[in-house]
Amino acid sequence: MARDMVMEHLHPTFRQKVELLLQELARANLPFRLFEGFRSPQRQRELYNQGRTKPGAKVTNADAWSSLHQYGVAADFVLYIDGKWSWDDSGERKGWWKQLHKLAQLQQLEPLSWELPHLQMQGMQLAQLRSGSYPPNGDTDWAENLQQAIASWHGTPAAPPLPTAQFGRPPLPANAPVLETNNLPAHDARRATVIARDGLRLRAGPGTSFDVKTTLRSGQLITVIQTSGDWSQIDIQGDGFADGYCHSGYLAFS
Repeated sequence: MARDMVMEHLHPTFRQKVELLLQELARANLPFRLFEGFRSPQRQRELYNQGRTKPGAKVTNADAWSSLHQYGVAADFVLYIDGKWSWDDSGERKGWWKQLHKLAQLQQLEPLSWELPHLQMQGMQLAQLRSGSYPPNGDTDWAENLQQAIASWHGTPAAPPLPTAQFGRPPLPANAPVLETNNLPAHDARRATVIARDGLRLRAGPGTSFDVKTTLRSGQLITVIQTSGDWSQIDIQGDGFADGYCHSGYLAFS
């Protein structure tokens, strides 16, 4: 699976530290770049299997959900020289890696002595993250990406709890009108089950050009309000209000 270098998939507190570190590396004329930030549990499993059940040398002892990469609070920095990535730590370049770690520590990023490229947010404990105790002040970009990773995982170990705090709806204003929830004709509203194995993206409109709002989990029961071509407008809460659109081809209608 491909590496993820999307900054928005990192926790915002960690993201800011990464951005500041990149600025300091540029000032010091050190040719390090972000090689990988967030890492899906599927990719973590692939890397873990290398040297075990798949050919190649071992590159990690962390299985899926056992690396801080899966939670958006770790990143790998690698030398980028003449258009190529390099892990060379011999000669003069050995000192470059030491400078990387020194600058990282000034940003409260913790290096690992046995894995030169890896930097993680200081004070993070894997056990806390796996139990759903995530860093405070997570934004929507980080939380939605983590939610999608959790929804798409069906293996072992079990995925951590969803970062639900980032997805709560804001409270209604006191003067909000009370609407009838049974105002939809019975023939327009149908129950359906999500049958996409890796989850189904819920979008803001009927098409892939619209933003992804969240990911529906496989087997989730929803209500289809109406259809528009190949797309269904759905209600997740069962309150008669539309939450977004998903492709009808991944729904099994009751």
